[in-house]
This record gives sequence, structure tokens and C-alpha cells, in this order.
Amino acid sequence: MSCGGCVANVEKALGEIDGVNKATVNLNPPKAKMRVNQTISTNILQAALAEAGGYRIVEEEEKPKKPIKGCCG
Repeated sequence: MSCGGCVANVEKALGEIDGVNKATVNLNPPKAKMRVNQTISTNILQAALAEAGGYRIVEEEEKPKKPIKGCCG
């Protein structure tokens, strides 16, 4: 994604999926967040992204959580 038009296209495409209440897309970093009221398959999401401009889902690697040091640690 490179512009506000791309963001709008992706937000619209995701927002039109049954079960999506709200979709918010950012350019930097290129991420989408959604509020949903039901389970939505990855295939449905991927199809909407592909149609919106050839985008695809890329899963993020989970960052290892740092242990929290307490007063005794």
C-alpha cells in the first residue's frame, strides 16, 4: 500500500465482509485491524484483500515476551 486511496479501498473491502463491524488500516506499518462479531475465515479475508488491490495476509511472528521483574526479582 502506498497512499490513502489504497487504505480506503482495503477498509471498504474488509468492511463489506459479513461480520466485520469496523476495519481500520494503516500505511506505516501496513496493518489492518478489525472488529468482528463472528468468526471469519482467512480465505474470505484473503479474497477481499486480493480483490481490493492484490494484497495478501502476512502473519506476524509473535515477539517473545520479556519477563516482568518484580520487587523480589
